[in-house]
Amino acid sequence: MNYLNLGKGFLQESPEVNLNVLLQYLYLGRMKFAYPYFFVKTILLIGIGLLLWSSCQKEKRNKKFKIGFSQCCIASWRTVMENEMHRAMAFYPEAELEVKVADDNSERQIQQIEAFLSEDIDALIVAPYETKPLTQIIEKVYQQGIPVVLIDRETESENYTAYIGADNYEIGKTACQYIANQFKEGGKIIEIQMSKSISPTLDRSNGFRDALKDYPHLEIVAAIEESITMEKVDAPLLEALEKHPEANIIYAHNDKLARNAYQVIRDHPQFKDFFFVGVDGLIGKNEGIEMVENGILDASLLYPTGGNEAIISAMSILNGFPVEKRKALQTTVIDEYNAQIIKHQLEKVQNLQNDISQQIKLKEELKSTNKNQQFLIFILIGSLTLTLLLGGFLWRALYTKQKMNRNLRHKNQEISRQKEQLEEMSVAVKEANQAKVDFFTNVSHEFKTPLTLILGFAEDLPLSTKLSKDTQQGILMIKQNAKRLLRLVKQLMDFRKLERTGMKLKARETDLGTFVLDILQSYQLAAKKKGIDLVFNPPPQKIKVWFDANMMDKVIFNILSNAFKFTKEKGKITVFIGLDDSEDQCYIKIEDEGIGMDEQTLQHIFDPFFQGEEKEYEGTGLGLPLSKKLMELHHGNILVESQKGKGSRFTIIFPLGKAHFREDQLADDFSETSKRTSHDLLPSAIVLETAENPSTENLPFILIIEDNPDIQFFLQQKFQSDYQLITATDGKQGKEMAYEHIPDLIICDVKMPKEDGLSVTKELKNDLRTSHIPILLLTAGSTLDHQIEGTKSGADAYITKPFNVQFLREKIKNLLLNRQILRASFAQGSRPKLKKKKANPIDAVFLQQFIDYMDENFHRQNLQVADLCKELHLSRSQLYRKTKALLGQSIGDYIQSVRLQKAEELLKEGKLSIAEIAYQVGYTSPEYFSTVFKKKYEVIPSKYAEG
Repeated sequence: MNYLNLGKGFLQESPEVNLNVLLQYLYLGRMKFAYPYFFVKTILLIGIGLLLWSSCQKEKRNKKFKIGFSQCCIASWRTVMENEMHRAMAFYPEAELEVKVADDNSERQIQQIEAFLSEDIDALIVAPYETKPLTQIIEKVYQQGIPVVLIDRETESENYTAYIGADNYEIGKTACQYIANQFKEGGKIIEIQMSKSISPTLDRSNGFRDALKDYPHLEIVAAIEESITMEKVDAPLLEALEKHPEANIIYAHNDKLARNAYQVIRDHPQFKDFFFVGVDGLIGKNEGIEMVENGILDASLLYPTGGNEAIISAMSILNGFPVEKRKALQTTVIDEYNAQIIKHQLEKVQNLQNDISQQIKLKEELKSTNKNQQFLIFILIGSLTLTLLLGGFLWRALYTKQKMNRNLRHKNQEISRQKEQLEEMSVAVKEANQAKVDFFTNVSHEFKTPLTLILGFAEDLPLSTKLSKDTQQGILMIKQNAKRLLRLVKQLMDFRKLERTGMKLKARETDLGTFVLDILQSYQLAAKKKGIDLVFNPPPQKIKVWFDANMMDKVIFNILSNAFKFTKEKGKITVFIGLDDSEDQCYIKIEDEGIGMDEQTLQHIFDPFFQGEEKEYEGTGLGLPLSKKLMELHHGNILVESQKGKGSRFTIIFPLGKAHFREDQLADDFSETSKRTSHDLLPSAIVLETAENPSTENLPFILIIEDNPDIQFFLQQKFQSDYQLITATDGKQGKEMAYEHIPDLIICDVKMPKEDGLSVTKELKNDLRTSHIPILLLTAGSTLDHQIEGTKSGADAYITKPFNVQFLREKIKNLLLNRQILRASFAQGSRPKLKKKKANPIDAVFLQQFIDYMDENFHRQNLQVADLCKELHLSRSQLYRKTKALLGQSIGDYIQSVRLQKAEELLKEGKLSIAEIAYQVGYTSPEYFSTVFKKKYEVIPSKYAEG
């Protein structure tokens, strides 16, 4: 095959050029050929000439006739015709068939025939949709000397080569004769015609009516013409049936019209015992033969497509053989007696045709293989001559090549060893760097817990008047540096998250000027303290930009922090906002009069952990790389311009609109991503309460699940005066204590031994005994993903470490207040109902079952709590605690409330006596009922009934 490809390559380009290339190859490697140059050139020219002659002969043999076929038939008939044509084409490998479908559109069919003319076809086969519109174009093709074979319908002119089709007049006549044989006593016929603009309609109708003259006992009572879809005849058929109820025979011009008529009559039971006759008799699903077999049609007249005959006629014409001008195809009646036989015969013919097609295909493959083998033998004979001439040269060239290969092999082995060493060193460096970064990340994560304690206790200290001013200033320095350390920890963790899995942004449309102004206001104190002129130039109009406010706050904060760090006292920092000239981007420019950067520093400014030459300004080297990655996540960019000793300019570029974000990157109405967290970490002060601790007997009951003893101690110190507290040191113990004590609220850490806080939350929320208890999660994970995971577990609140004590205190108050509001509504007699967005589904189901049971059983005088416990599958103590937590009252009080409420309604109606009402609502005596009623309403029942 290499010789074959070589020969084809010579045929595609200039022989002389290829010859020179080959001769140059013969002299390659400074080896002189031993034979005369002209002798080699002569042999090569002879070989190339033979290749050219062989190629011309092959191209001549491969020339094929091209036959165009334009048709406009219904889909099922078209499929059968095309299958017949393709099977017939299998016997004519010297020809190819191209099919175009006009879809019942004469104008489109004319355009297709014009296209065939431009493609230089050798013959044209047409199945016209309409007779008159296609006459002119078919005459045009015929006059250009191209044979034209018409199928099914003729044109108004005789300018065509051959016509092949069934005799529609004879089909109509045969249909009439068949019906007459079936109905010798007489019958009333409804004829359903196709559009009269096509010739088969007139022929089938005229043939039927002419034959009907010989059968006076048959009569056509109605004729329906369908000119739109050839299938929908519902309305006119129903009208004809109502007008001629005596009709009992349907004669349809095709099987689909007959099937449609069958469905209409089937859907109207008042019309019965009809005899259906159609035309086409195609094989296939839901076609004529199958409908006859299934009893939908009583008979169908075979309407041959003529596809096979059309191909035979076209090929006979192209090969110079005579053909008939008109060839009529025979029809036959298909009924229940021969339908299965005809179907099996047609299927057998089709299977035989498929076998023939496979044999012809195999023959072509063998023929192609034979040709390739002949061509290969021809090339091999020519190559043998060249091999004799080139043998000596190739032997010597091979020896030289082997020598060179040995040298190259030694060099490659050496290079491979060096490459492996470099790869091992690179892997080692990456592993060492990864280990270092992972170590710092883990250490940074562990910093959050002690930072929580430092900041938590430091918040209280400055408010004490007993401390000196220097001591208070020292405490403020502790707080300030603890916050700075926390910010650096978060930067490192954000950077590692971007490198590993990427951060998920939640963008919303925000006014850029207002957002930047809000950030700049937090720098006013720092600017004033350092004497820096902080200037803001807002845009002339509002610029709405889509971004994640939390991430963008970090970007602007990092750049502004560097500007303040490198700008000396009495310097100037300017912030600009504007649109670029194309108006599809906007920018924020931050200019400072700092120390500036040289070219070498600018090239590495966004490299992680890069430090400049100024040792007095060293940082972590993460702020700008993190900002760069966050802007790339927004499909934006950060550009830097700087001159040593003059200052720097950072340009933050945003694309406008939201088309560049995915759907899951856009924030919904409930997203909290707009909250700034990068530098506004904690409130500046906490208000301390000095009131004496009251008795804790009636205080809310809180369970603290925290494995860190310092955090546990800290929380106890802060909340022991306001709540009853119990503690657990791991998730498993926490669950057991929750089931035992049923607290009013649970504070739970996420990362704990034995069982983490997420699984604890999920299990407690899915347990009927504890599903009502609010759960507040504490965690060092501050990303949105962590918050989403905590919310999915069922937590009512999610607070990240380090947390502000006052913020945590207010969260606890809000969660408990929501429970108190719910209880108050129940205590006033309102029907318990939880909001869908905030209710635990288990609590909602529990309350519904509780209410339903009370509504059905409150009138029972022997109603006991034990019955309710059995119904709800809870112990007495668990049921008491849960109803007390959800309703704010005991079960007995709730039953009393329901009974009195029902009694109040009955008293207002005034239809029953006091005693009857007392017994009806479940009281054992009227006296006790009156006592209870008066206690609540401050009036006896009889006076209440009097108004």
